[in-house]
Amino acid sequence: MKLALSVSKKHMNRASGFTEELVFTVVDLDKASYPLNFVCLLPKRLEKDSKPNSKFLNIFGKESNQTAIKLLTSLLRRETDVAVKKEIEKRLKALQPMPTISAKCSSCGCVFEPKKLGMFLQKTCQKCRSKHKLA
Repeated sequence: MKLALSVSKKHMNRASGFTEELVFTVVDLDKASYPLNFVCLLPKRLEKDSKPNSKFLNIFGKESNQTAIKLLTSLLRRETDVAVKKEIEKRLKALQPMPTISAKCSSCGCVFEPKKLGMFLQKTCQKCRSKHKLA
């Protein structure tokens, strides 16, 4: 299967007026012309928990992130439209894994992964927090 992305513009009627949305279609170049070589749509977000019935995730499974990145980068090289390039770059940035945040405990000095408490990140590790609750 030789895959590629096809971009089309979809005009949407919203409360704020008409907007234009870009739709990325995954096509198989080994088959004939467009309606026959359609594989699936590329979703905006490729999170496992976002949509369990996403055809893209069903077809490509564990390799869906790598496949999407490969398809988007090859399209970015070919594309000349500025709006399409911006959308591709935005989607590529969303596909990059988020870095893990680590913090140093203010009580014992161990390194841990902080959780968000309201607007702030926690400053003490779970062991120190449980010790303070028991005391």
